[in-house]
Amino acid sequence: MKHYASLFTLSAIAFALTGCAGQAVDNTPKIDVSVVQTNIRTGGYLLPDGNRVETRYTVADKSTVESKSEYDSWITGKLMGDGHQSEITRLDKNLIWQVNYGAENYLECPLSGCSSLSPLEQLGLGESSEDEADSYDPNGSESCPITVKKYDFTVTPKARARKINGFTADQYVARWELVTEDNRGKQDKHIVTMDYWMADVATNQALKTAYDFDQKYYNQVVAGTPLAQFFNANLAKVMDIFSAGKEKELRKLTVVGGKPVSTKLEWYADVKTCQEPETARQKAGFDATDPLGSLQSMAGDFISDQAEKGAKSWMGMEDGKPVLTIMSEVKAANMTAERASRFEVPAGFKIIDRQ
Repeated sequence: MKHYASLFTLSAIAFALTGCAGQAVDNTPKIDVSVVQTNIRTGGYLLPDGNRVETRYTVADKSTVESKSEYDSWITGKLMGDGHQSEITRLDKNLIWQVNYGAENYLECPLSGCSSLSPLEQLGLGESSEDEADSYDPNGSESCPITVKKYDFTVTPKARARKINGFTADQYVARWELVTEDNRGKQDKHIVTMDYWMADVATNQALKTAYDFDQKYYNQVVAGTPLAQFFNANLAKVMDIFSAGKEKELRKLTVVGGKPVSTKLEWYADVKTCQEPETARQKAGFDATDPLGSLQSMAGDFISDQAEKGAKSWMGMEDGKPVLTIMSEVKAANMTAERASRFEVPAGFKIIDRQ
């Protein structure tokens, strides 16, 4: 019996050694790294309902945000995958690497990001468009000019010194209200609220390291995008539409100080501008000289109205429901010894040529 046990033990050891033989040994030095863990919940029609866990590693001039996503819908999960990826920002090299672990490849971009991607494509919501990248015109387009009828933006202190996951934070509420109108008098109405809790980074070295890096990146790259201090740069570009050409107003967010440890953003929309006008017959309603055509037209109008209501319901745009909800909360922040390879693309990954 002992003989067979010994053979089994030797076989197990040999199998383990065989499994390890192909693994590369990481000999990069260990360094003190800020490690911040954040949970993010998304919902609404712009983003699928789900959770993303981010682990961010930061030193003075390097930052890696590794993320993994799970979706409420099994189908969405199968379509989107686990979203295991990372974004490595290297101030020392003036570039960003966007790493896809499932595909074992990566993009290399300047610090300003992959500017050939539109904001919606960067969120995975649309196709690339060179003309739309990084831009928003509050005056609409040539075919449908719109004007800003109302723009209000406020930041209001709400509470102080609440403990959130061990961090002492102060609460502020930001509120946007944007109303635009087309030349037919139809209006788009947007309301965005952001409830955020700011912690004093001086009390936590890991938060301070991440905050100092963000300030360097912000000052060097995205100083014109104040929301980038509260959300990732891609989402900040999308949300910049609410500046309505008044980006300086958003700087009210930056005077608060500290780093956000809990944030909830909700976007409500009622969109009516630039829709096709009704035809004369549709406006006239029932025509006795053409009863069949009139009935078909009226039925078409009814179906069209129902379809619009159904679409708005599916998109979450009716009954006061937000079209986008994002809740972000820092769960932990500590200084930890990590390998320097945290800030490098894994060996063997292939670069993607966007050309």
